[in-house]
Amino acid sequence: MNNIEDILVTRLVETYFISYTYSVVYLFTHQTTISLYLVKHILSGITRCIQFLSAFTGVFFLGGCNLDTRMSTFVTKGPVAETQYDLFMLTVWVTLGIFIAVGGAFAFAIIKFRERPNDDRPMPSQGHGNPLVEIGLIGASILLLVIIAVPTLQGIWYTHDTPEDPESFMGAWYSGEELAEEEAENPLIVKVIGYQWWWAFEYPQLGITTANEMVIPAGKVVHLELRSFDVIHSFWLPRIAGKVDLIPGRTNSMWIQAGDNFLRWKEKQGVAGPKEESPALRADYAAYLEEEIHNYYYGQCAEYCGDSHARMHFRATVVDNEEFAEWVIDERTGHGTPDGKTWDDWYADYADNPDSLTGDLNEGLKLFMGRAKCATCHVVKGNPRALGVAGPNLTNVGSRMSIAAGWLNHRIEEDGSIDLKKQYDNFYKWIKETDVVKPGNRMWKAGGGGIGELIDENGEPALLTEDEIHKLSLYLQSLK
Repeated sequence: MNNIEDILVTRLVETYFISYTYSVVYLFTHQTTISLYLVKHILSGITRCIQFLSAFTGVFFLGGCNLDTRMSTFVTKGPVAETQYDLFMLTVWVTLGIFIAVGGAFAFAIIKFRERPNDDRPMPSQGHGNPLVEIGLIGASILLLVIIAVPTLQGIWYTHDTPEDPESFMGAWYSGEELAEEEAENPLIVKVIGYQWWWAFEYPQLGITTANEMVIPAGKVVHLELRSFDVIHSFWLPRIAGKVDLIPGRTNSMWIQAGDNFLRWKEKQGVAGPKEESPALRADYAAYLEEEIHNYYYGQCAEYCGDSHARMHFRATVVDNEEFAEWVIDERTGHGTPDGKTWDDWYADYADNPDSLTGDLNEGLKLFMGRAKCATCHVVKGNPRALGVAGPNLTNVGSRMSIAAGWLNHRIEEDGSIDLKKQYDNFYKWIKETDVVKPGNRMWKAGGGGIGELIDENGEPALLTEDEIHKLSLYLQSLK
């Protein structure tokens, strides 16, 4: 019985496949028109599904966009960034209008004049060669270009020349004693120098230099002089200002301002008349700077400059006048020895009896000055023998919120403080794997002077041990 059932099932399956094969062959050999019709409509349906899914996916991802990010140009915190944003939005609205007009006309033509089955309508009249249409289009194009060009030129002129703002003159707000008399009527000047792949910030009026993290006062014009040591870089601090290139052999300049000055802020508040200099209004202005402008801003190089271009970041801390003066004092004071000795006494012990210099910080300092060769490339203010210029200035590096040109961060975003454990881990990682953290950098290999090229007395490779890296990390962390 089972054999008869098996035979019947087999015959039915064979009959089905023979019938199906015959039907397919028949459709493609004798019913070509029907086959093409079906294929056309199937492909059309698939295309529509793909279009719908693409549109849905685009809307889905756009819904997740956040315009308030660290490097956003849509959240402006200064007049330069605000001017550039306004110009950008003007261009967006003009081009959106063009898109709607052209796209609308195109859609109208497609819908109204599309070909229909058994359509015997004559060809619509053509506008090509119509003087009225062509002159009108030319005139509209010129008008739109003028609408964009005039604000563009105004923006270029406004952002090019450093404004003469009396309240930004250093004599009007800086309370430190280091300022020369002739600088009293000049704004703060910062020389920005780009290296592969880090930044130096020099304050020539104040006699200080720092690296990768600049500090500027809120509401004051700051004039930047931009130079490159090696290749073309680009300075970009998006929430405060736009991009300007740093070119070898040439000095470019720009100005930045974190927050509005008092006059501009007052105009935005619609205040005029006798109240304009009242103490209450000044207090409101100070509150605006503290609540909206005092912050930690993110910037980076915006011009490809080699292997670690993407890791060439920097920071700008915006503070009030008093905090800025205190920061200048700290930078000028520099550092003493770990145990409080004078530097002359410490170096005497280092030369005659180095074993008497005990403790992790002293051991780290000995490594810094000796086997690790750090002092050949780095400056530490206060230390008379740490005078290297090839690498970043390490004065108060323990007070910075990041290292490796902003690539290794240890700032706690919630309160702006330093995560000490993360900071130590970052120092350790940077010293141990500097070639991994930032490929191509000269701290690892520098013609025999890098920490990846250390050798012993026999000329054999002898990289820093984990204990040495630990002590060196602790010493760098103490520089604050």
